[in-house]
Amino acid sequence: MNSSLEGSANSSYGSVAIIGPTQVGGLLSAALFGCLACQSYLYFTRFASDGFALKATVSAILLIQLGQFVCIILASRAMTVSAYSDPSQLNILPLAADLVIMLSGFTVFIVHSFYAFRLWKLTRSLFLPVLCGMLSVVAQISMLILSVRAISMTDLMTFIDNQIVLIALSWIARAACDSITTVGVTWSLRKGRVSGFRDTVTTVDRLIHWTLETALVTSLTTITVIILFTVVKQNFVWFGIWLLWPNVVGNSLLASLNRRLLLRENRKSSRGDAQSRGGGLVSSI
Repeated sequence: MNSSLEGSANSSYGSVAIIGPTQVGGLLSAALFGCLACQSYLYFTRFASDGFALKATVSAILLIQLGQFVCIILASRAMTVSAYSDPSQLNILPLAADLVIMLSGFTVFIVHSFYAFRLWKLTRSLFLPVLCGMLSVVAQISMLILSVRAISMTDLMTFIDNQIVLIALSWIARAACDSITTVGVTWSLRKGRVSGFRDTVTTVDRLIHWTLETALVTSLTTITVIILFTVVKQNFVWFGIWLLWPNVVGNSLLASLNRRLLLRENRKSSRGDAQSRGGGLVSSI
């Protein structure tokens, strides 16, 4: 009798621990996906002259996150509706949640590859971009292995305990890749900041500010997941943040691309000021 009550209590606690973060993280992820869709529309309408590779990158991120959005809806339904009369089903993740893990890895891998390529374009050195690429590949392989093993799990907590090294490896590699690309891009821009033209210096300063700003959001998200998983992995708050993490990364990339509109406006205003000053000088003469 006591053992059955204890098992029922554990199942009830497990249901609350899993459902809560999944629902909250799923809702926030849906909101961020809406932002991603808006940013994608803005990108395709304002930067139609961009190359095919860049457009394909944005399209891939949008499609992958659409798939993740659908999987989050299916996972939430499975946890709240299908498992309502049988909470023991929550001892394993639904198949849709396993696919969410796989799709999130692809999104971040694409974004990190883009940042590594941009780092190579700025530095013209292979060491840091190749290092970032290797870390990203290690993280992606770890995520794929984790996703495949998650499909055949029989108990969620046992699975997490057995795969703790693989999970930690993927997140640490992601965090290291974020740090290297941020420091490398910032250092390269700072190095090229020396110029006798005030507009050029202002533009470089803005690029440095935007780089640090976008990298700070993604890095803090990654570090938060690592800390929560290490300290309180039983309450699954880290899993809720995991659900919205790829949309945070994708939005940071689109934000960095769409901010080029501000640079265009600044160039137009600078040209207008120069022309007005030239016209005033001519009229005064």
